[in-house]
Amino acid sequence: MRKIAFAAAAAVVLGAGLWGCGKAPEASKPEVLLDAAVITPVPLPTTADYPVAQATIQGWINTSNTAAIRNHAWQLWQAMSQPSGQVFNGQDLPIWDTWAGSAEVFPPAPTGLQATATAPKTTVADRVKAPRSPHQFISPNQFHHGRGGIPSPQFDGAITAFNKFSPEAAAFIDSSQPGPGGPYTYSNGNDLGLLNQNWPTTTPAQNRTINAFPTRGIELKPVFGLVKATGLTIQPLWQGPGGSTNATNPMPPTWTTCVLIDPNGKGAVRPATKEEIAQAPNAAGAAYFSACKTFLWGPLSSFYAVKLSAAEAAAFNAANAPPPTPAPPLAAKGDYAVLQAMHVNTKEIPFWTWQTFWWQPGGDTPNGFPGSKQGQPSSLKTPWNNYASCTAYDQTTTPGGSTMTVCFNPYLETSTNIPAGITSNCMSCHGVAVIAANAPYPLAYTAPISFFTDKTYFTTSNTQADFSWAVAGAAVVPPKTSTTTKSK
Repeated sequence: MRKIAFAAAAAVVLGAGLWGCGKAPEASKPEVLLDAAVITPVPLPTTADYPVAQATIQGWINTSNTAAIRNHAWQLWQAMSQPSGQVFNGQDLPIWDTWAGSAEVFPPAPTGLQATATAPKTTVADRVKAPRSPHQFISPNQFHHGRGGIPSPQFDGAITAFNKFSPEAAAFIDSSQPGPGGPYTYSNGNDLGLLNQNWPTTTPAQNRTINAFPTRGIELKPVFGLVKATGLTIQPLWQGPGGSTNATNPMPPTWTTCVLIDPNGKGAVRPATKEEIAQAPNAAGAAYFSACKTFLWGPLSSFYAVKLSAAEAAAFNAANAPPPTPAPPLAAKGDYAVLQAMHVNTKEIPFWTWQTFWWQPGGDTPNGFPGSKQGQPSSLKTPWNNYASCTAYDQTTTPGGSTMTVCFNPYLETSTNIPAGITSNCMSCHGVAVIAANAPYPLAYTAPISFFTDKTYFTTSNTQADFSWAVAGAAVVPPKTSTTTKSK
């Protein structure tokens, strides 16, 4: 197996103090946690394993070479998790956590389509030079798809997320792009609305599309839960639909196996002792994760974890508002946001590569559903080796076949808001990302979708977003009126 080599920068700051003779030591000062800092996005290094040639990946798909596909997913995961040399609140961030988020890539747009000409003339390169938090928590967009386009009030209020964009993806979205009546900047919601409005009436639906992302374009959706700074915090552990009180929509609050996370603990995840189980009713999250029947114990270090500043804790809580009943624990300064899951999409092939990862310390789930740690490189370090994965490089398990690929993230697509989430796959979902006033969404995953001719999803009233729900969701789409030429 080829390995990706990295050079990482590290800095260690040493401090010393002297006590005067007969003087008592000074009281310890409270920990300073910054709300924002200047963080330079670090690109994923170019190696033999990234980016992989389109023909090579397509060859894996054509021959159903699952081992090669899974190896590629793990190589991406290992590469992204390398230390970046960019430090935030004393923590050397992994490469992916330095990347621009939605706030930098999609700045707030002026109101109204004609306000585009007066938009601030900053670029994403300018915006990432300003102090920012790498963790801009929001409620996952998946929780608002709804069945049949009808939003549901139910969601997992213990989960927050955000998007991240590789430097190449961010620069592309923020650059001037040609189009009818353009040019346009895809980071501007008004521009996206104008693009959708300005297609000539004779343009076939399959030709209504934004320009393609660059080969090195990567989009991420990291998902975070909460661990309190003191005491035990309950974190649910995915054991498949059979390990849930609701096999149809096995959301995290319904999982029956849970881990008591000790912020100061050391060692591997293991079965909880009788004494530890006795503390479970008083652990943070006990009321919310009330389905727990089997308890394990684990240290905070089994997760990728970030200590929250006051502003980050407030954003975490705001993302969960209004909280469900019973409510999950609230975040406070000094608590930890822990990485539970992440979608990873790369533009190495025209329909992108799709892999998703979730926290799975210890053994795999029964039957390895929907994925596992199979093929994980032995060089993958803790905590990154505590995550399982599945891949969806094609809608079907064999080229041109009828058996659908199933690859979903247990922390996201198990929501009651996701139609047929536990039979879904990343490609089918993202393939219907369109710029529209009311974008359609698959209600079932029983057959592959015909990209880009299926009239259920692709019409002369919308514009394909190159598989990017982030771009589609940023658009400001008014009712269709007469063609408007964008101000240069």
